[in-house]
Amino acid sequence: MPRFPLPLLFMLMLSALFFSACEDKTDLSKKSVPEDICIAKTTTAANTEELEKELKQLQKELEHPCTVQCCQLYVEKVINEGSDVLGMPAGSMAKGYATPEDAKKIAAYVMTLSGRKPMHPEYIQEGNLYFNGNCGGCHGNDGKGLGGTHPNLTLKELKGVKIRKKMRIEALKKMLKTG
Repeated sequence: MPRFPLPLLFMLMLSALFFSACEDKTDLSKKSVPEDICIAKTTTAANTEELEKELKQLQKELEHPCTVQCCQLYVEKVINEGSDVLGMPAGSMAKGYATPEDAKKIAAYVMTLSGRKPMHPEYIQEGNLYFNGNCGGCHGNDGKGLGGTHPNLTLKELKGVKIRKKMRIEALKKMLKTG
């Protein structure tokens, strides 16, 4: 089995903490499972062949928009933990603009901005109030990001999800090259 340099493994693990695989393996609206299933995906590849297979799957995922489940969990995670990978003119988003419980409601409402039905439709009305009170100042009450200074939340594929996929792909490619 090839050995991968520790810095590359660390980079992969770090990117996996914020990476969304966007796979609908579990219907979270019907089951209680850890939220990290869609948010963090670490590699289980034991050899080069498995890494190449995982890389092809990730490249294929880049061609398709993120699922509602995955995007909603991603939005919750950003609200709760912040984000600094988008390179927006207004800068990064700090964590804690809402409580974890309110983050779920905001994320449900955000899904409606792109015309999607959220995992928890019962959160939409309250999420709308929290979004306009907590998020609208930066993202605009329409969610379009105030002319590009902040992320546009009305897109089917959120910019942060796409960036994290690309980061993960690059980490896997480096592992393959050095493996």
